[in-house]
Amino acid sequence: MSAEKLAQKPPLVVAHRGGKQWAPENTMAAFKKSLAAKVDGIELDIHVCKSGELVVIHDDTLERTTNGTGPVGDADWKDLSKLDAGTWYKAEFKDERLPLLKDVLDAVQGKLTINVEIKNCPSNYAAIDTKLLTLLDKYPYPDKIIISSFDHKVLKKIHDQTTKYKLALLGDSVFYDLPAYAKTVGATAWNTDFDCVRADTVKDAHDAGLQVNTWTVNAKDGWKKACALGVDSIITDDPQGLRDYLKEAK
Repeated sequence: MSAEKLAQKPPLVVAHRGGKQWAPENTMAAFKKSLAAKVDGIELDIHVCKSGELVVIHDDTLERTTNGTGPVGDADWKDLSKLDAGTWYKAEFKDERLPLLKDVLDAVQGKLTINVEIKNCPSNYAAIDTKLLTLLDKYPYPDKIIISSFDHKVLKKIHDQTTKYKLALLGDSVFYDLPAYAKTVGATAWNTDFDCVRADTVKDAHDAGLQVNTWTVNAKDGWKKACALGVDSIITDDPQGLRDYLKEAK
């Protein structure tokens, strides 16, 4: 793979859902591979199950990535913990289970940044903000946590309770006045769909001191464009491919 020289500081490599190209998404197998590869960060998603635990899974239903059925919020953890979360991806992962966010925090221990995406749309989980903050309060690496969500109301709730953690606006649109809007929520980063990454939008964000973290960029052409535009992080399903590209482009 050939690559042009980078004109500026390379972006951080963040493994989307732990790295979907090397293990089933949002599982400990994926997160352990990210740790072993020493990527800069992982991105994961959380829901609240019926018994109140913060479960790491992308969808608000179980069918796509487990052998369960129905909404995550309708099941107790004792039942969710028994589900197969790996066979759908590849037979060798048949023993993978859904992790709790606590499991991921215990495994990572500050070795990389964790971008926790609160999945509160379309579900509206009561007290997901306080549940998350209660758990994170026991984690001694607050500087290694980013909290993001498409639900900007829940980000504002978190900001009203603490300024200990970086907050990131998730969005797939160009905001009219991103800096002003970010201030109303308390966000210091913009986690944006790659389609909205343009020279003007990146400049607007950086001029206001906002980090630009873009998703989900999985191919060389996208990595090249993201690097040229000066994004701060690239969230990718292929962290190893991105690392190889950045290494060659140094």
